[in-house]
Amino acid sequence: MKQLNRLKWLGTVLAPLCLTSLLFGNCRHIVPTEPPAHYPPGIDTAAYQAVPQSDIYEVSVIRDGVHREKQLVFQSKCPVYQQGYMNMTTNDMYPTKIFKDRTINWTTFSFSGTVTIEVKLLSQSRLAMSSDVKILPSRKGIHPTVNGNTVVFQLNNPGQFSVEISDSGYKNGLMVFANPAETNKPDTSSGTYKVLRNATASDANAAAPFAGIYFKAGIHDIGVFHVPTNIKNVYLEEGAWVYGTLIMDGNPGVHIFGRGVLSSARLNYRQSHCVEAITQSNNINLEGITIADTKFFAVRLIGKNNTVSWVKVIGGWTYNCDGIAAYDNSTVSNCFIWANDDNIKVYRSNIQFTDNVCWQLNNGGLIQLSWGNANATGVTITRTDILHAEWNNDAVNRGVLSCVGDKFAEGGMNGLQQNFLIDDLVTETPVPLVFRVSPNPASPEQIHGMTFRNWSIKQDMSIGFHNYIQAGDPAHPFDGLVFDNFVFNGTKVTADNWITLMRMDTANIVTPTFQ
Repeated sequence: MKQLNRLKWLGTVLAPLCLTSLLFGNCRHIVPTEPPAHYPPGIDTAAYQAVPQSDIYEVSVIRDGVHREKQLVFQSKCPVYQQGYMNMTTNDMYPTKIFKDRTINWTTFSFSGTVTIEVKLLSQSRLAMSSDVKILPSRKGIHPTVNGNTVVFQLNNPGQFSVEISDSGYKNGLMVFANPAETNKPDTSSGTYKVLRNATASDANAAAPFAGIYFKAGIHDIGVFHVPTNIKNVYLEEGAWVYGTLIMDGNPGVHIFGRGVLSSARLNYRQSHCVEAITQSNNINLEGITIADTKFFAVRLIGKNNTVSWVKVIGGWTYNCDGIAAYDNSTVSNCFIWANDDNIKVYRSNIQFTDNVCWQLNNGGLIQLSWGNANATGVTITRTDILHAEWNNDAVNRGVLSCVGDKFAEGGMNGLQQNFLIDDLVTETPVPLVFRVSPNPASPEQIHGMTFRNWSIKQDMSIGFHNYIQAGDPAHPFDGLVFDNFVFNGTKVTADNWITLMRMDTANIVTPTFQ
């Protein structure tokens, strides 16, 4: 009887709505006033007025074809150089001059199934609308429609996507971070988590008696936070914006996860790495969060057996803003890495980087093999999409693949890289150079066995840079190099053309194998 009465009530309420829709539209297009329970909760936009937001883009996510959610679109702008401000040094003057007035804009959300993304260009003062719009990475096969100042496309799977409006639009670009739906959100009623709202550093430190910390949606400011050794779970709720960094020192087995943001914007330059694990802090699991406004390393996990997945790094403009380093037996997957120093670091053995999207500014190697004392065997890097690489010179620490070695000739170092596979690497836009493997001969640096398979590389040869694969020590030539289905500017590399095609300078290497 109760069910019958409910149906009668629904009929009474919906009948006039459907009659109206017959006159002015279709009943099935009525948008519910409340989203279904399986949608992520809405974010109180008023709470984020202090966080820089985009004046260039508006982004909406449309779920189930009807429910529209206007997203927060954040903006990171290249800082203005001021000697001494937040410990800026003279070295910071150079990148801030190169990227003056540049911005990167971004939004993040979670979903399952299929969603429609609508991007509106709000202002054409910095970016002119164009019918030439690409959604990268191209391997995802996403083709947008453009109508006036609006770009629309569908997503069927999570990923990290760049909306590229014209060839120069990346200078005020938009990243869309589409996360998989959460399946491991903590239960705050369990009593094991200290739930924090608008937390300060003292609030975070007071959480020490608990096993976990739960940052609720809203603004927090915790500074450089050394995670107490009994805390093994740090959760950033979707909508949480946490100013500060997370340091594990002698604290293994910590899980940092969620869909919130960790920002270094209020810290001094090079004051702290964003997420760091040192002193036997092994088995760190870093998952899902966005690391924004970096002023030093984004992720520096120098213990063993770490897992990094679905992490987004964005908004570091100055030098020393490295990407992700995770040491022995670690995996890094489905991440977006923006860096203005070395992007992907593989300094130890049995490391895997898989399904990552990268954006390199003018400093650092995209894949950095060594700055001396890097000893690694059995490294696999597969399915890497390079959106942009903006090197303005061919110094020894640049290039898609770089090996610096003992750059400053300090001596006493010993580097070894063997049995590497770098597979399925794509440059979406032409890069200035590909190989800068030329370690300083002051200390031995050896490479034995490195396969470059299924590369699709574009290099802007008009810039005039050469590529380098050079061993510094004639007694230990690089050997075991394999070019397998390596395509350079549309031409497959062979034994007959590789030197001239890639403008390659070699020294002390055994002739590679070409397949």
